[in-house]
Amino acid sequence: MFQLLFLLFGVLFSVFSGIYVVYFAYVRAWAKKPWELKISKNFQPRISVLIPVHNEENSIESKLENIKKVSYPKESIEILVADDASEDKTLMMVRNFMENNLELNIRVVRQNPRAGKSAVLNEALTVSNNPIVVVSDADTQWSPNILREALPYLSNPKVGAVTGRGVNRNTDRSWVAKVENTYLHLTSLLRLGESRIHSTIRFEGGFCAYKKDAFERFDCETGADDSGTALEVVQRNYRAIMVPEAIFYTTFPTRLIGKLRIKARRANQLIGLWVKCFKLLLKKRLLLPKKIAVPEIMLFIFNPTILLASIITGVTVVILFPFSLFSVAILLFIAGLLLFARRIFFEVLIDNLILLYALVSFMFGRRYIAWEKT
Repeated sequence: MFQLLFLLFGVLFSVFSGIYVVYFAYVRAWAKKPWELKISKNFQPRISVLIPVHNEENSIESKLENIKKVSYPKESIEILVADDASEDKTLMMVRNFMENNLELNIRVVRQNPRAGKSAVLNEALTVSNNPIVVVSDADTQWSPNILREALPYLSNPKVGAVTGRGVNRNTDRSWVAKVENTYLHLTSLLRLGESRIHSTIRFEGGFCAYKKDAFERFDCETGADDSGTALEVVQRNYRAIMVPEAIFYTTFPTRLIGKLRIKARRANQLIGLWVKCFKLLLKKRLLLPKKIAVPEIMLFIFNPTILLASIITGVTVVILFPFSLFSVAILLFIAGLLLFARRIFFEVLIDNLILLYALVSFMFGRRYIAWEKT
């Protein structure tokens, strides 16, 4: 029995860790390579900035003020505040801002009754007047040069969508935020490497720019309006990339319960997205390269289950054979991780447990289509 458990644990742990190590080493190598894209630095198209809101009275004024200060010709920016049946002072604050900033082209698109973020974005999309739409969540802030850094990549006819790199503003406020910062660094590296290979569909709501010709509607199926729409762009034979110089700022919960709520919702949406990719892959219709899609599908759909099985197997070995060399090795290995790689250890463990929960909830029909305030 010991040999069987030992072999099972070895196989499970090797598969789980091997996917992480091999894939991250692969994308890290690509992340160091230069772009093979010809772009025009002088590319300054007319854009429509879509700001989806639902009860954002605490952030909408600072958001509009932030866009006002961005380094880009104001006559080339149309701002559409896409309201999903707000019940607070959001709309009043928007109208007050409009009256005090007549030089800005701001319009309100209202959806009532409430139908969710993707739905209200599609309402705004139908009335936008420009060839490029930029989506940004109300509770994020742009760096001054974000448009000048990101939009030139859309001058390349092969690129249909661009996203930015999120930076957490409250990293030092708690261990939860510090651990999340480690996660952000790792995912930014992954997204950049995938972008250099071909495309990443891990888009972030703080900044997403799309050519209107590259997609038809924002994704309402998975709830991931950003990443789901990036997938549609790729399926239309465009590239979707992350530009690391295009920085936006966000805040992340400093308490564990807040982190778990946000990440569980996001994990559920991304699992739905990768399930969709898996189905397209089986039908041989997925245009995202297999060298990106297959590892990502493994990370989101299969690896959480593999981790759970390896934990159960390892704990069983330690309980049944506490004085075996293998049990001692497991305990020493965990102790080493806690001493020398604590943040990565906790982040990988927490993220995979969240993914496991999200996978189970997804299988039982749970969907996060309408946004929720946390």
